[in-house]
Amino acid sequence: DRIERTPRIAEIRLRPVGEPIRFWPGQYVSLSDTQKIITPRSYSIANAPRPDGEIVLQITRVPDGATSNWVHDNATPGSMVNLAGPYGTFIGDPGTDNPVLCLAAGTGLAPIMGLTDAALRRGFNKPVHLLFSARKEEDVYCKGMMELWNVRHRRFKFIPTLTQEEKEGFQQGRIPELLSKLYPDLSKHALYIAGSPEFVDDCIKAAKALGAQDEMIHTEGFFDQ
Repeated sequence: DRIERTPRIAEIRLRPVGEPIRFWPGQYVSLSDTQKIITPRSYSIANAPRPDGEIVLQITRVPDGATSNWVHDNATPGSMVNLAGPYGTFIGDPGTDNPVLCLAAGTGLAPIMGLTDAALRRGFNKPVHLLFSARKEEDVYCKGMMELWNVRHRRFKFIPTLTQEEKEGFQQGRIPELLSKLYPDLSKHALYIAGSPEFVDDCIKAAKALGAQDEMIHTEGFFDQ
């Protein structure tokens, strides 16, 4: 299946024709066409493991990105694709007993959603807050799922932020600059940060200034491939 999340982001929902891929929330897969003509590219899995093996990918159209453009132009319901994986160590710690703060920008939301989905499904009993950075309101996607989680799980809180416009109901500004106002003490939080390398680095610096501990900070930086 396919859902147009924003003008630039398509969500692709894949079901296996064979054995499901076993993965940990927060990991990623490599995607290409079945003939393997298109260069394989890595995309984070945006959901927790399911019995039916469904894997959700959220793919941004990159102007010169052959693979992302192939997905946007050719991946439609019924299409066959090739996946390899899973890969990556950006996974949740099932043993953590600390409040969790997730920071995401753009499709950095994908692995964060997988981690959050898994934590909420298993009844994690500490606060789980998710700050999402977007340029404009139209770039804030998966709002329906976030509202559902807000209603179902009293410990979950979704906080959208905008960097290029002001709107009621949104925080204004970049997450690294907003952290001190929203979370003045991060010494006891587990942090999960995903987005561009610059976003990740700036968030780490801001979080450490507020007391975040190195061993409690988990990151996933999305590089141009």
